[in-house]
Amino acid sequence: MSSGPRIAARERILRAAILALSSHGYAGTTARSIAALGGFAPGVIYYHFADLDEVFTATAAYTSEQREERYRTALADVTKAVPLIEKLRTLYAEDAESGHIEAVQELVAAARPGSPLAAAMAAQTRQWELLAEEILSRLLRGKPLGRLVNVPTAARAAVAYYLGMQTLTHLDGDSSRPEAAFGQAARLAAAFDKLPTLRRRTPR
Repeated sequence: MSSGPRIAARERILRAAILALSSHGYAGTTARSIAALGGFAPGVIYYHFADLDEVFTATAAYTSEQREERYRTALADVTKAVPLIEKLRTLYAEDAESGHIEAVQELVAAARPGSPLAAAMAAQTRQWELLAEEILSRLLRGKPLGRLVNVPTAARAAVAYYLGMQTLTHLDGDSSRPEAAFGQAARLAAAFDKLPTLRRRTPR
């Protein structure tokens, strides 16, 4: 099989794995459940991957990289808090609809310390933290609050909350939780954008 069809086949398996994880959870995601959702025979999986552990590790990288590219494209020119929250609201809805968040949460919960899956999840989480740092640095540039906020710490907190919000929604069944959070963020964003931007002093 040439590289093109082989890559397409692998991506088909990984997309089915995302759906299986979000629908059946980690414990219910088997070769059969992945194959049933993907519309192929279970044996196809083992033509491309050594075992399910390798499927899960590849799925972690695949879904994270796909979504990160989408976020980077959507947020590339955002320098104000209000449009940032509006776009994040849309992107989060896409994450929930596609099964990305549920799949990632299942993989995080299943990752044993020291395992390849744990290493993959840690690496992908770090990439999201770096993206959050870039966005926060852009927003805080020239703002009085910029001197008070530790950007790496705030970025880690933002990523943790972003993922954890869906976990809490799943636990208590309160589907209004994300909308309430974004509503609060929108009000804070409007106040933040009204803060004056400090001008840099020109050396004499």
